[in-house]
Amino acid sequence: MSSSWTPDESSETLLAEKGWLQGTVVSAVAYGIDVALYFMCFHLLLRQMNRTNYKKYLPLLIYITTTFILSTLFMAALANFTQLAFIQYRNYPGGPNAFENNVLMGNLGNVCGFLIMTLSDGLVVWRCKVIYKGCMVPMWAIMLFPCLMFTASFAMGIMWLLQVATDSPYFSINYTIPYFSLSLALNIIITIVIVLRLLTYRYRISSALGSSYGTQYTSIAAMIVESAALYSAFSVAFLILFNLNNPISEIFIEALTQVQITAMLLIVFRVAQGKSWSQNTMSKVMTSRPSVQAIRMGDIRYGGSKTFTGSNNFMHETDKNSGRDSTEIVMGKVV
Repeated sequence: MSSSWTPDESSETLLAEKGWLQGTVVSAVAYGIDVALYFMCFHLLLRQMNRTNYKKYLPLLIYITTTFILSTLFMAALANFTQLAFIQYRNYPGGPNAFENNVLMGNLGNVCGFLIMTLSDGLVVWRCKVIYKGCMVPMWAIMLFPCLMFTASFAMGIMWLLQVATDSPYFSINYTIPYFSLSLALNIIITIVIVLRLLTYRYRISSALGSSYGTQYTSIAAMIVESAALYSAFSVAFLILFNLNNPISEIFIEALTQVQITAMLLIVFRVAQGKSWSQNTMSKVMTSRPSVQAIRMGDIRYGGSKTFTGSNNFMHETDKNSGRDSTEIVMGKVV
């Protein structure tokens, strides 16, 4: 290809435009994953819901459906904005990069992005509360800081929406960086505290029962999903590249919303499978270890005259010569 066809723009501008376009593609890929996860979650929740437990599963169905609709609208707005920049208004002074920086995506995309971020932040705060249930530290002391950060992030989001939607001089302050910084910091902090809590549980369970118990709750994969570490990793990468003024940060900021939904749907999927951590999980795992006495013995013959047969709760000694039970030993269940 001839170099004369290259736009008369700096290499930094071209790299930023490449990052933006590639970020839109990554966002579309993440949206495809979200579609698959949504229908998997919806199927599991709907199948398990009945008249006795609908109060547990119906809010999750409403939650994921609302978020999925918002993510679809956001993806449509992002695709339309990308089309405007690279096709319909490609001769905008400064090119697509200047178009992105100076022209707003539109109220639909901004409102959907704000609502998605608020709902996703609320979910991780809720998961933090569930995982720390039963902690020796009072729950209000644990949840005070995350709740304050969530409230501050929500307030900043409202100010950000008013800033981008109006031309009022009262909103001349740029709320974009404070808003996104608070939301990203909230998710990163909650990821760390959830992982620390699950690591503590893992150590306690392994010390008491062995490393093979409770792995579905404390494995590396479980900790990544439960703590929304996928979104936090994307957030950290974006913050590092953004502070370095690296144009590649455009890839992460474009895909951040859909990745956040992916992390949220993975949490709901574990809840629907019954594999997520709950307030009863610790006691469930600690009582799942079979005691030595409760192990099924099978048939143990002694001189062909007696047979021991056992179950999880008791064991019979049967005298074959007499054809009747001569001794019954009740074995207590160890918890």
